[in-house]
Parts: sequence; C-alpha cells; structure tokens
Amino acid sequence: MINYLISALFALVFINNSIFPQQQDTESVLFKILKKKTLNVSVGAAYEPYYIANPKPDYPGFEVEIAEKYAEFLGVKLDKVIPLNNFGEHARAVNDGTVDVSLGNSSALGRMKQVYFSDPYIIISIGGLVNKSILPPEQEGDIVLNKAFRSVLDLKSITRISFGAKDKTANLDFVKDTFGQFPVTPFENDEIALEALINNNITAYIADNLYIEGLLQKYNNLRARFLPLTTPIMEKQVSFCFKKYDVQLESNLNLFVRDLKRTGTINALREKYFNSNKWLKDR
Repeated sequence: MINYLISALFALVFINNSIFPQQQDTESVLFKILKKKTLNVSVGAAYEPYYIANPKPDYPGFEVEIAEKYAEFLGVKLDKVIPLNNFGEHARAVNDGTVDVSLGNSSALGRMKQVYFSDPYIIISIGGLVNKSILPPEQEGDIVLNKAFRSVLDLKSITRISFGAKDKTANLDFVKDTFGQFPVTPFENDEIALEALINNNITAYIADNLYIEGLLQKYNNLRARFLPLTTPIMEKQVSFCFKKYDVQLESNLNLFVRDLKRTGTINALREKYFNSNKWLKDR
C-alpha cells in the first residue's frame, strides 16, 4: 500500500511538471506592473487606425486606447507603446520583458507554444479588396457590383486572379491554402501590398476585414476601382498576448476584456476608428 501511494505521488508530480512547467521567474508580470507603476505594450506597426504614428489629439489609435484603458484599470501609467511588424517580434518582446503585454495578435494553437492569449477583445475575419475589372461584366461590357461577391471565398468563381498579402501572416497562409492554384505574392507589409493592388501588379489584396474598413476611411477613392470583401468567413480572435503560465495576469486581462465588452467600450472604439475618418490628420 505504501509503495502504491509513493508511486501515485511520483506520477502526480511528474504530470504536474510536464503540463505546467515552472517559470524561471515565478513572479507574475501583473505584480511587476503594479510595482513599477508603468505599463509597456507592443502593437502592430503600419496598421492604421489600430496604431497611428504622430496621431491627432484624442485619436491615438484603436489598440493604443485599449492599452490606455488597461493602464487606467490597473492604476498605472502607460509608459511605452512599441510598434512591431509581426507576431514573432511581439512574442519575443513579451518573453524577453521588453513589453509587459502585446496587443493586436490573433490566437492560434501553434502560437500558444510561444505565448498565451487573453479572451478576445474583438472578433475579425479575413477580408480583401478585389479589382472590379476582373468581376463578371454585363452583356454591354459595363462592370457591375455582383451582389454575390461579399466575401473572399466568393472569389472562387473567378478563373483568372492574382493575390497579395503581408508575409508571415495567417492571411497569407489562408490564401495559399485556398487559392494556391493562382499566383500568390507575399509582401513585406500591407502598405506595399496595397500599392501593388493599386498599380495592377495583383488583382486581389487580402487583409483583415476590419483593417480593410479602416483603409476605406483613409482612402475613400478606393471604392471607385476596388470592391471590398468584408463579410466574415472565419473567426479571428484578437487578444492580448503575454508570457505563458502567468495565471494571475491572464485572470486580470480576462476581467478587463469582459468589462470592455459589458460597458460597450469596445464597440464605441470600433465606431470611432473604423466607421469614421475623424482620426485622419487632415480632418
């Protein structure tokens, strides 16, 4: 009986250490934030209006405002907002302590090998802009906005098309998997991909549907040549990401996110930045 109990205890310890490895630094990042009384975050670079470089007063950017509200929630100062280019950079910044938390990343099982994610503060999907010239014309030859073209998946009925998306993103992976029979070009960033679309180097540009809505606020002349495809086709959960196994920080972030939704704050911010162009510097 004693041998059985010893064996069972050993097995329990083994399982616990395997599933929940101990952090080298056992103090939660939450407690570090409260001690230093500052919050450092990273956000996506070149993703207006998520982050706006040199913004107008009261319009720092959608995710910068979320970070400001989280700092207020904790009773600390938002000290640094660091724009980064891709998930890999965000994960490294979180894990090496450059930032306390990161915003603007969608959760995925593969990504959870590097960091953990809070509850999502917003749900988005893959969207796109497509050149109207490749859409089916009327018999007279005039281009029409066929109501069937609402989402990226509706482009499956097009026989000649070329795609572009930002490199090292879920959007690029999706378009390669779904439209791999067509040319698919990765670009260093979304600005270059959009420029390629405008210059007719590609005929469809793939990005998050909410980001597409922001582009239409920024460049309202895009609608003249390009059809936005923003109907959701999948769920991309955009969340805070933070160091793995930090359960105190996770609980705190989830509490904050739930309150953002309960109070309607997140919907108000979405309206402010993606259904209005008041954040533009010339407005």
